[in-house]
Amino acid sequence: MVLGLVTVWTARSVEGFSRKTQVLYQTVYITRYLDVFTQPQGLYLTFFKVTFIAITTAMLYAFSHFHTTYDASTDSCNLVAIYLPTALVAYVSSAGTGFRQEMWAYSEFLEPLAMVPQYIVCYRAPRVRPAAVFYVLAVGGYRALYVCNWIYKRYKWHAAYHDYISWFGGALECILFFDFVVRISQRKEVIGAIGASPLGRILLHIDNSAGRLSEKIEMNSIGRRLPFGLSGNGLADDEKARKQWDVSDRLVDEESCQLLTMAA
Repeated sequence: MVLGLVTVWTARSVEGFSRKTQVLYQTVYITRYLDVFTQPQGLYLTFFKVTFIAITTAMLYAFSHFHTTYDASTDSCNLVAIYLPTALVAYVSSAGTGFRQEMWAYSEFLEPLAMVPQYIVCYRAPRVRPAAVFYVLAVGGYRALYVCNWIYKRYKWHAAYHDYISWFGGALECILFFDFVVRISQRKEVIGAIGASPLGRILLHIDNSAGRLSEKIEMNSIGRRLPFGLSGNGLADDEKARKQWDVSDRLVDEESCQLLTMAA
């Protein structure tokens, strides 16, 4: 997280990073760390909980401050399709346990999906900065280390220790992360398009389908799309992006012809 923050503010660019991933992580931290306000906390825990929220806030501010470097077309993940199902599952699994416990359960279900928008950005972007790749490897690797911690606790305490929600979420995170690592290891270029693995293509297909379904529902019900790209890209967004690429390609061709003419 610190690596991403330093990279963004040093280069003064958020290219290659997903704002939606930061939004999801901020939601995770705020809903999980409500006990900071209700229970006595050790200095160590308080420091890290506040630091996580502060770093994510600084990242979100960077997206606003360096908005000209942000490519919303690649950050196409449908947040509504993540927020609503996880909220429903969290409510069903923890209803009646109290507000703080329900919010903690929500954060547990939400966290495994927080990196999904970042993976989508990396798979869609025509050019991915090495810093963005290192950020994904650092955050994903950190989460993968939790698996070692769970294995140790299970070995030490046997059946007395079980956390099925965390185990399921951790398994999902590890599958997506190691798939990304394998795809990166197959690259020959340091900078450029990453492309998607078979699992990545499935992820992009689900993202496209969710965006188009949301577009259809929103246009039929409220007559417009939700703001800030909350529900992902639809057919209209795809057409707009295609036209932008066509204009860009024509400009490149014209500049190339002019250079060849001048050289001749």
